[in-house]
Amino acid sequence: MVENSASGLSLFDLLARDWSLECDVIQTRFNFDDTGVVFRLRSGKLAMASTRDTESPKIRTRMELDTGRTMIRPRENSVPPLTTPEIAVCSDLPIARFGAQGFATVDQDGTLQQVTVGGQVVIRLKPETDAVTSLCSSVSGSILALARQDRIVIYSTEDMNTLAEIGLNHPVTCSAISPDERTLAAWGDDTLSLVDIQNPSATPKIIRCAGDITEISWRKSGSHLSCASADKSFYIVDCAAGTAQRVEDFPSPVRNTEFSETGKALIASGAFRLVGWSADDLPENDLPGTPLTIGKPGFVVINVIATHPARDLVATGYANGLVAIASIGSMQEMMLHQEKATEATSLSWSKTGEHLAIGFASGKAALVTFPEQMFK
Repeated sequence: MVENSASGLSLFDLLARDWSLECDVIQTRFNFDDTGVVFRLRSGKLAMASTRDTESPKIRTRMELDTGRTMIRPRENSVPPLTTPEIAVCSDLPIARFGAQGFATVDQDGTLQQVTVGGQVVIRLKPETDAVTSLCSSVSGSILALARQDRIVIYSTEDMNTLAEIGLNHPVTCSAISPDERTLAAWGDDTLSLVDIQNPSATPKIIRCAGDITEISWRKSGSHLSCASADKSFYIVDCAAGTAQRVEDFPSPVRNTEFSETGKALIASGAFRLVGWSADDLPENDLPGTPLTIGKPGFVVINVIATHPARDLVATGYANGLVAIASIGSMQEMMLHQEKATEATSLSWSKTGEHLAIGFASGKAALVTFPEQMFK
């Protein structure tokens, strides 16, 4: 167990670097090689942080030989400021990965820009008559899918060569590329299209998903995906069967859903406790599937969740500013931080699970680094 070795400092104080920004943080995202994270603000501004830390908690953690307790000493120096690139991005489009180290974003003029962790901005595509309506990348950042209404172009981020052009029978406002980079899920106008990236001329598989889809998450195997919806519901899609099961009546909009590979579960936000199902028995054909116990019930809605990439853990962000980490299949929960007079708005883990990025509606941004002993 890790203990606080400094009187008056919380575990969050010892593990986190945090910053105060001008307005609410609406997205956090790590680049593929885990060297940096971006915080996107509702104002359209970006702030970047390096995961490299000269006073990392890993360096400040030691074990006392006489007691066997693991202790963390406090920082000796102030936290360096965030890098803020000279760019104003479109607030309706998410940040995507661009290659292993960078990020892709569309600015308010409609220009596709590459942004580095160091804050450099490079123009990649100039604006066109039709505005960009959706942007996503593969997990590795090697390919980028950009939609303009019903037209999608897929690019190689290595040289921005066009890999495929696809025309659909519906506009696209939300999209996601499968982990194996073979399929693009594109949603708009109550319709989800599954596009074969390697054979773009093939007829897409069409699935009806009525609602207001705001995020699409793939299972690593590519067998299923889930679609979070602002109308207090979400869909579980069986990609092979081409069917969708709607799960509804949440007390709040479902901002995001995620599959946990280690925990073999599908988790959703939007309720007063973590809602999850066994990935081996998901709700389908109006059957309930196998629900899982995750964390404790409460009286505050969970806004956002993020599943750990290597452990059966889920980071949870609440509407009252609480951030906790729960264990899939049990009621065990660890309170990480309580930010007052605000709500948690974004969570994301780094690829290794060493870092957790947190955004709040107050404009607070945090990067938490966990020593290996933390979850043993």
